Amino acid sequence: MNLICRSVCVLVLEVAAVGSVFSQEAKPSPSPAPSDSQTTDQTYVFPSEKERFNRYIKNTVGPFRLARTAVSAGIDQWRDSPEEWGQGMKGYGKRYASGLGQNAIQQTVTYGLDEAMGLDTGFERSKREGFFPRFKDALIQNVTSRKRNGDRIVSVPRFAGVYTGAIVARETWYPDRYTYKDGFRSGTTTLLTGFGINLVREFVINW
Repeated sequence: MNLICRSVCVLVLEVAAVGSVFSQEAKPSPSPAPSDSQTTDQTYVFPSEKERFNRYIKNTVGPFRLARTAVSAGIDQWRDSPEEWGQGMKGYGKRYASGLGQNAIQQTVTYGLDEAMGLDTGFERSKREGFFPRFKDALIQNVTSRKRNGDRIVSVPRFAGVYTGAIVARETWYPDRYTYKDGFRSGTTTLLTGFGINLVREFVINW
């Protein structure tokens, strides 16, 4: 419970920081000429229906997703979590399948809400120059979605997808001792991990 509280506090602080950034960037600029430190929302193009669907497929069963799930299952195997699933290839297979299932639910919920709400929750490398502007843009994208006009808002699809996938997994195919509380903790961990993943995609390799 203490870990959950600490994770939630970190998440709330991140969202508060994002809100502060948005409120500052929403103020009109006295100069119409853009600079390297300003956002370039004028260049944003809302992705097509085909692009959004292809992204959903890639995020669900794409090569990077399969590799990431394999690594995550390996870590859980090393930690023997859940211990009821045992070791060996059988235990690893259960953990790998569980990771794929949880992610499939997460991506489906996120994609469905994106379509229903007319939002874009995909990742896009920053168009700004400089380390800190790009750093900030990468972090912001983990908790926001774009509207069709390019404006960013707190991402209901992302939060709903992350927590739904984690909670459904713990309440269904996980051992009986797991509850929605464990799902909430796992979802928060996944969300916080997303900040680091976005930094890798921004500065190292994009997929």
